[in-house]
Amino acid sequence: MTLALNFIYYRNFRFDGKLHIRCTGADLYKVDRIRYEYERTGSEGPVSFRGVSVHSQARSGKLADHGCPATLVADDEPGTYTIRPKVVLLDEHAAALGRATGWAGVIEMPPLVLDIQADEPNRSLLDKIPLPANARRKRASGHDDAVPTPLWPAPVPGSRYPTLLIRFGAGGHERLLHDLQPGSGALLARRWPGLQAVIAPTPLLSGGELSEARLRPLRQYCYLEQPASMLNDTYAALLKDLAALEYVHAMEFVQPEPEPHPVALVLAGLLATLLTGAAVVAGNKAYEDAQPTPDFEPRQNYLDQPGPRGQGLNVRRAWAKQVTGKGARIHFCDGGLYPQHEDLRGNPALKIVSLEPNHNPSHGTASAGIIVATRNDMGVTGISHDSELYLYNNRAMDAQRQFQALKDLLRNVEPGDIVGINRQTANSEVLSSLLPSLHDQAWWTVMQQLSERGAVVVNAAANGSSATLADKGTRAGQGLDLSQWRYFDDHGDSGTILVGACQSWDGKPHAYSNHHYPYRMLNAWGDSVVTLSRGDLQDLGGDDRDYSANYAGTSSATPMVVGALGLIQSYAIEHHHIYLNGNQMHQLVMVSGYDDATLEGTDVLPMGARPNVHGALVLLDRILGGGRFEA
Repeated sequence: MTLALNFIYYRNFRFDGKLHIRCTGADLYKVDRIRYEYERTGSEGPVSFRGVSVHSQARSGKLADHGCPATLVADDEPGTYTIRPKVVLLDEHAAALGRATGWAGVIEMPPLVLDIQADEPNRSLLDKIPLPANARRKRASGHDDAVPTPLWPAPVPGSRYPTLLIRFGAGGHERLLHDLQPGSGALLARRWPGLQAVIAPTPLLSGGELSEARLRPLRQYCYLEQPASMLNDTYAALLKDLAALEYVHAMEFVQPEPEPHPVALVLAGLLATLLTGAAVVAGNKAYEDAQPTPDFEPRQNYLDQPGPRGQGLNVRRAWAKQVTGKGARIHFCDGGLYPQHEDLRGNPALKIVSLEPNHNPSHGTASAGIIVATRNDMGVTGISHDSELYLYNNRAMDAQRQFQALKDLLRNVEPGDIVGINRQTANSEVLSSLLPSLHDQAWWTVMQQLSERGAVVVNAAANGSSATLADKGTRAGQGLDLSQWRYFDDHGDSGTILVGACQSWDGKPHAYSNHHYPYRMLNAWGDSVVTLSRGDLQDLGGDDRDYSANYAGTSSATPMVVGALGLIQSYAIEHHHIYLNGNQMHQLVMVSGYDDATLEGTDVLPMGARPNVHGALVLLDRILGGGRFEA
């Protein structure tokens, strides 16, 4: 019999002995489990490997099992690898089709073949596309005259310290609990008698989470609340003693996610009006509500090649050769969603992982529209509109009111997936200056783990400062130099790509955007972005038919880059059966992209290149040989 199932299978550009496979299709809901058996044929004859069985989401109820994803571990030997999927249907669907239930009714799908060339285990993108010297990563050197910041700055008078996050070394939490006991003889117990009855350091993971292998990176974290009975000065002294413990590796306060600065948003709105003319805002009269939404895609100038209407990302030329995002999976964290928006509802590839607290649904809907808005001759069209999109709320909380989004990302992300984080944070000493999520240790840890797994991880660089503070080195409306600003915590290279905001009309950096992240950056439009929600382009009754012509900041630039990378990855996976990790993707886009975002009078790119989607696909075909874009 024929099942409406499609298998997506691929390996890394540099073959590491792992094959990755998952399934899509209209009949996926009928599947109980899939067994993948595989073998290699090479110079030494056939070699069989141990097969892998994976339950479906329909069976387990776990989103991580959607598509029955599996990593098949072989070795790094070249040869012809053949994967043979064997599908077992859920009993009710097997019976409805007149088949035996369970393994007796197994359906053998056509074999899938990967031909691994001899050079693949050792090849590098840089073998064929060496980066220019000014595009290579470098560590930042701090100011020689940098002034150390206070370890535990006092909170605003009348308030208390926020939640503290502690990262331990191996076994550190257990050692702390031991050292708090009166009979332990530890210095902590002697200096703070009775402390074990006052504080409660609580692990970030609890219950069954401790046994989840994918959550292992968070096992060394716990959080601590200031005891109600403890004054601020006393608590600050305690924190100083905790920080001195050898098994405590890092401590930081969990800051509430700041709201976007009005400076960047007002500027971007003015620019959009100047560049596109006053938006036509429909009223909410019954007659106007009944009219169909126009097709706004012609106004999405960021989809075009660079030209008089803006410095676009050259997306339409990729669409023209049927590269629309099929096969790519994108995970995106933002502020929520209007899930019934007319350009999103009914899309089976859109999966809402966490919606609550849904604190900024207009922002999240605008971002989602840039990536996957349906191509339906009305409204707007997402850059990678045929991709799967998993949406997460940045502020989603677990039972302990902490970090649900990070846990869900660790559970769900697979090698080759694109991960976008549209979130800003701040140093508690300078709350008027916005920083990328990587400033926060727990977010950095998870981004680093996802990068190591093989995902392409993208974070908003954030929108700089809203106040001029000479002693802090900030100016209102100006971005921060992330390689130098002493209040940004650079924990090292997590493999993440930060996204800065450029001017739509000439591609130059927006003044408000942070820049000079010392590892990887790309950029996209920070003004005049046409997308869903917000209501300045079309404002009808409710929230589900609103559109904008001036989404802005690194908030708009980040989903634009995510969508562009989703298109590139979809073609790499679907046509070449390879995926690019974050470093490989960045190298490809830096060489093929637009280098307009230079500093005046120099060739320095403070926020990397702007993606040229068509150019990246042409270059990828040239590197790998063959394909729709080969010259």
